[in-house]
Amino acid sequence: MEDKTYDEEKAEEKLEEEDLAEKEDLAEEEDLAEEEDLAEEKDYGEEAQSEYKSMISLDEVERDTRVLTHAEAGECLHNLGKCITLYEYAYLNLDASDRGLTDISMIASFKHVRYVNVSGNRLTSEALCALETIPYLQTLRADRNCLTSVELKPMPYLQNSSRNPTCNKYILELTLNWNKITDTSGIRHKSLERLELNHNDIHTVNVDPQILVNLRILELRGNALISTAGICCPSLTRLFLAENQIEKIENLEVLVNLTTLHLRSNKLANLDGFTEQCRSLNYVNLRDNELPRISEVKKLDCLPNLETLIVLGNPFLSEEEEEKEYRRIILTMLPKLKRIDKDLVLDQERNEAKVLLKQIQKSKSKFEDSDLRD
Repeated sequence: MEDKTYDEEKAEEKLEEEDLAEKEDLAEEEDLAEEEDLAEEKDYGEEAQSEYKSMISLDEVERDTRVLTHAEAGECLHNLGKCITLYEYAYLNLDASDRGLTDISMIASFKHVRYVNVSGNRLTSEALCALETIPYLQTLRADRNCLTSVELKPMPYLQNSSRNPTCNKYILELTLNWNKITDTSGIRHKSLERLELNHNDIHTVNVDPQILVNLRILELRGNALISTAGICCPSLTRLFLAENQIEKIENLEVLVNLTTLHLRSNKLANLDGFTEQCRSLNYVNLRDNELPRISEVKKLDCLPNLETLIVLGNPFLSEEEEEKEYRRIILTMLPKLKRIDKDLVLDQERNEAKVLLKQIQKSKSKFEDSDLRD
């Protein structure tokens, strides 16, 4: 065997580098898919179980008044940084979670905090209103409390934020998971980008798209919704509705910027309601619903950018179809898919789907010719 020339060795090295780059790209794509799965599994993991146990434990806390003192509040402060004014420094974060508190009015004296966590206490909606006067608050976490409303009612003299600059109008992220909220109306924060209302008792959604013009992410897992009606914010990009009782898809034509839609563990028996107006939608999770026929998937071909579809746990999947066949059938209807359930679509599957589609078209043509002759 002749020794390899310098050029041949360099060519081989280049091929190896290209192979490595291709593998890295594939790994990156798989990482992105796993990231979406993390969101999908959020309600089924240890985090949800831990939150539920913490919420139950609140019932065991004595019902006497528990006031946050100034000294305690000071211990909750961290993350020293520049104030909005840029002329002075102050603590920007305050974490007073899991203290059994019923009164947090002391927090309002820390005017420069931007992040407040009061999860795992015994706060009512009225008690939470004490935070309305914090002018630069950007993130508020109040999970696992006794809240019944999302409305953070300001004091009478703060009703109009345009006339009073001390009224909070900067909130970007609001999480009120694991409470007793029944109504979504009353949110007045125009800057709000993320709203989490998971595991409450919400039956219908009522949000004002004229106010929530910047809302990007809405989470309503584990509520009592029977429809997607009322979710009408065109700015939404990610919508999480797992573990509801949803039977009907409505109003999706308004969500023109939506990229991710989680509908796991609902009661969908058909896929009516998807429209071509959902041109940005690329990820749809329909796992553990009640779809009786695989042909329902065809109704998603109106989504021009759909890349990932999750359908495991539906009645149309028999044991043998769980293995492989259903993936090819879905690809005949949605050939642009890049991922079905947990796995990326392989070139071999795509080619097999093309062959299967030709067979289906040929059989259909023969059937129609037979009808004409008859």
